Amino acid sequence: MKNIGFIGIGTMGLPMASNIINKGYSLSFYDPFVNSDSVNALKNLGGIEKTSLSELSQNVEIIITMLPNGDNVKEVCFGKNGLIYQDNKNFVLIDMSTINPNDSIFINEELNKNNIIMFDAPVARLVQNAIDGTLLIMVGGNKDEFKNIKNLLETMGSDIVYCGENGSGSKMKIINNYMSIALNILTAETLNLADKSGIDKKMAIELMLTTAAGKGHMNLTYPAKVFKDDVSPGFKNNLALKDLRLAIQFASEQNLDLNMGKAAEKIYDDASKKQYGDLDWTSMFNFIKNK
Repeated sequence: MKNIGFIGIGTMGLPMASNIINKGYSLSFYDPFVNSDSVNALKNLGGIEKTSLSELSQNVEIIITMLPNGDNVKEVCFGKNGLIYQDNKNFVLIDMSTINPNDSIFINEELNKNNIIMFDAPVARLVQNAIDGTLLIMVGGNKDEFKNIKNLLETMGSDIVYCGENGSGSKMKIINNYMSIALNILTAETLNLADKSGIDKKMAIELMLTTAAGKGHMNLTYPAKVFKDDVSPGFKNNLALKDLRLAIQFASEQNLDLNMGKAAEKIYDDASKKQYGDLDWTSMFNFIKNK
């Protein structure tokens, strides 16, 4: 059974480390900033607390980092007494932090100079998923080496997706989060518009779950149209722009400011001025790609 070192037992890291232990792995951990309750919880499960990176890195085969940002990961790897300066370099680093993909690529390149294999493997979903061991884990790194860490990752996640070369896991995490975070605001604006206009929210949600609004363009319109190189008009951009402007005007009359809608209006307007107006609304994929 592999010996695991874990750095960063915060809100997500603690349940992730706990699941590793519960699946029978030997786990040492280091986190000088975490509270004593987290330390004691992990020690009660059998985790072994270490007081330095030097102590943690001894006799481990895999080190996992789960840290707030890229600078923290760089500090652990390359700072004073960082991992590259320890006697044991015969380990694989799995960085599960959400950081800039360029940071992931840089860290990997520097670790490779020290013959250390690295994977970027950020996680998605919620704290409860971390507790349940049902995280989505997006992995970037050497495909041949991936099989050697997959079983470990499966102690923390129910969906382990190999995304490509180093940096690909971080890229996929940022791409996924961009859409879900932006959609959160759009959803909030939409449901507030329903409220402000006197439409029953429950009914509105049930209705929209039958259209592209709720089913999502990736499930519905894009596979049927633009991904088949077909942008012949089913629903023209000019009509989409007209309807969008109606929504913005109506919302304003209800004293609601649709900021996401206004941002989209500018893009649709730009597209219409560049001969996209009579094309299908899915052609916005091509418009943004070719800008």
